Amino acid sequence: LLNPHERIMGLDLPSGGHLTHGYYTAGGKKISATSIFFESLPYKLDPATGLIDYAKLEEKAMDFRPKMLICGGSAYPRDWDYAKFREIADKCGAMLMMDMAHISGLVAAEEQAQPFEYC
Repeated sequence: LLNPHERIMGLDLPSGGHLTHGYYTAGGKKISATSIFFESLPYKLDPATGLIDYAKLEEKAMDFRPKMLICGGSAYPRDWDYAKFREIADKCGAMLMMDMAHISGLVAAEEQAQPFEYC
């Protein structure tokens, strides 16, 4: 799906994202293979609300122009606005991937929204 050094955006690990979504430390040390082989830029939660600020996410995505935009994480307990992610991905020309490994059982049990229409 991606060639080395192409760009990805995912939720920052301290915000509830996953290590494999391109995490690097505040000092710039690349921790995961994803951050080594791809250029990554995290999006973060609004510190006041603990929610994804979709307007800021869109602004960052339009500036960064990732090849892949990732929604999903390992410790973000809120619903994901898949329609909004799809809209942002389309605007910046990115493919949209939902990493649902941690919530797949909740999606199957219809306790969380399903992403399949959008991703």
